[in-house]
Amino acid sequence: MTFRSASTAIHVQARRVFAAGASVCVAAALTLPGAIPIWAVVLIGFFHSIMFPTIFALSLKELGPYTRLGSSLLVMAIIGGAIFPAMMGYISDVVNIQRAFVVPMLCYVYIFYFALEGCPERTPSLALEVE
Repeated sequence: MTFRSASTAIHVQARRVFAAGASVCVAAALTLPGAIPIWAVVLIGFFHSIMFPTIFALSLKELGPYTRLGSSLLVMAIIGGAIFPAMMGYISDVVNIQRAFVVPMLCYVYIFYFALEGCPERTPSLALEVE
């Protein structure tokens, strides 16, 4: 699935398409009945497989001397991968698994915000720096 999504990323603006696709799939998993939510969860893997490298690259773009700090903070942020599944499990135990998808939905909504507004398009500076 990763190879298919990577080849798709070449032809589309990955940061928007993959975030939107994952958000739509989680919304389908959260709200629709029958087998559709099952296939939506499978498709989340397609959209998610290219998301972390894209977020990582966009976040570090043009950080200059802060690139090392930024990359270390991004790597430490992976702890969310341990916290959010526990939250989802708790909601699943209290309510049901379908309603527990509200946790990743909130995450994907934020990622979609980051793709649209949180990480503005940056153009390389053509000005020469003179010391």
